[in-house]
Amino acid sequence: MPEAPDAWADIIQLVELSRPSEVGTFGAPSAPFPPPRRSRRMALRFLLLVVLPTTVAGAYFAALAADRYVAEARFLIRTPNAPSATPGQSLSIESGPKGLGTDDSFAVRDFLLSRDAMRLALDRAGLRPAWERGGRDPLWKFPGPLTGRSDEDLFRLYQSLVSVNYESSTGLTVLRVQAFDPEDARRVAATLLAGGEALLNRLNDRARSDAVRVAEAEVARSQERARQAQNAVTAFRRREAVIDPTQLSQTVLATIGALSLQRVEAAAQIDMTAQTSPNSPQIPPLRSRMRALQHQIDHERATLAGGENSFAPRIAEYERLTLERDFAEKSFVSALSLLQTARLDAERQLAYLVRVVEPRAADDAAYPRRVLWTGLVMLSGLAVFWMFRPPPPASCRQMFRGA
Repeated sequence: MPEAPDAWADIIQLVELSRPSEVGTFGAPSAPFPPPRRSRRMALRFLLLVVLPTTVAGAYFAALAADRYVAEARFLIRTPNAPSATPGQSLSIESGPKGLGTDDSFAVRDFLLSRDAMRLALDRAGLRPAWERGGRDPLWKFPGPLTGRSDEDLFRLYQSLVSVNYESSTGLTVLRVQAFDPEDARRVAATLLAGGEALLNRLNDRARSDAVRVAEAEVARSQERARQAQNAVTAFRRREAVIDPTQLSQTVLATIGALSLQRVEAAAQIDMTAQTSPNSPQIPPLRSRMRALQHQIDHERATLAGGENSFAPRIAEYERLTLERDFAEKSFVSALSLLQTARLDAERQLAYLVRVVEPRAADDAAYPRRVLWTGLVMLSGLAVFWMFRPPPPASCRQMFRGA
């Protein structure tokens, strides 16, 4: 027992300071518990942002979400007689090597995603009954409160459930079709694949018919041109009464040559006679013969190239006509060769669809991914709850500052 009254006061003060309601950690005053109102607000926010969305998502995926099965097909568009790709060369559709029908691939892809393909699936594969099997799923069943009932709504659903993609590493075109029954998905995918192949065949037929038609038109035009050129040569021969003026000119040149030779011989004989017998009576007849030969040579030269009535302009016209005739004949022969080539190409396939993977009925549903989406909804709610959490009370902030 203490002897002095002041000692009791010190003991009482120590007891008061040691009470947990008054002294906090390291001597700082402890913070009071959060008020009940603030705790209720946090619980309500957690309920609305995390528990309720997760419960709704879980209930939807457990009770309403319909299983969606995927049928996948893979194909290539190739052209014949094209070199194969070397090792390491890219086989992508956009920048692929020869042998891949790039333009036709884009045409088939656009067709598979078009309304025409959807109409084909409606008529031949029962697309509407297949998508009406969505059960009670409000997001995917057609018609439904969220999918609508019109043809435009059906086409939007078609674009969501049908996809066509390229794999740049292999050059394959991948067709994926979703449906609520595996056999429906397989049937729709097979119908779309057959429709793409039919489109490619129509493009081939159009290209073949166009090539043959153009070649036949070129043959007809070249034939008519050759006929007109031949008629022009025939008319010239009838008008001039000459089969070939070039050959006639050769005859005239030969005549001029022979006459020139005779004139040279006559001139030589005159010189020889004048040297041996200057007063010989043979000299005047020889000179007369030489003058006659020269006159005949001049006449033949004038006939060959002396004026408008000579052979020169007729030869020029004849050569022009024969040149046009020969060119027309060569064009006609070339057109016939092109027509034969076009007909041979028409017998072959210009481009064809190679089915690498046929569509099969899936054993398990690929969608929806229930656990994944439910977990994402819960994590999103937790993130939102954390971002919009209320700030701590002032007493807690003071406690941390004191610490």
